[in-house]
Amino acid sequence: MNTPLDRAIDAIVRVAEPDRIILFGSRAGDNYRRESDYDLLVLKREVGRRRKLAQNIYLNFKNIGAPVDVIVADLGEYERSKDDPYLIYSDAAKNGRVVYEKC
Repeated sequence: MNTPLDRAIDAIVRVAEPDRIILFGSRAGDNYRRESDYDLLVLKREVGRRRKLAQNIYLNFKNIGAPVDVIVADLGEYERSKDDPYLIYSDAAKNGRVVYEKC
């Protein structure tokens, strides 16, 4: 766990115990720059207080080494809405990479 992405995933898994994490945005493809942030969609079944969970994740980001943006979403809501082109879920589903999945 020596890359910023590895450190971010480790912190998220410790705090949120997610079902899945999807990397999306420029870092999911080949068109990113060195200063590009990591966009992570954190999916959890029956997540109640998404904003509170996102705050807890950010509070546990220590020495990540790069900017990280986190969106917390309910896994069921994501599955139902991932084909809606007006939602961010669509970009994550089409162009993102699953970087963590609970066993």
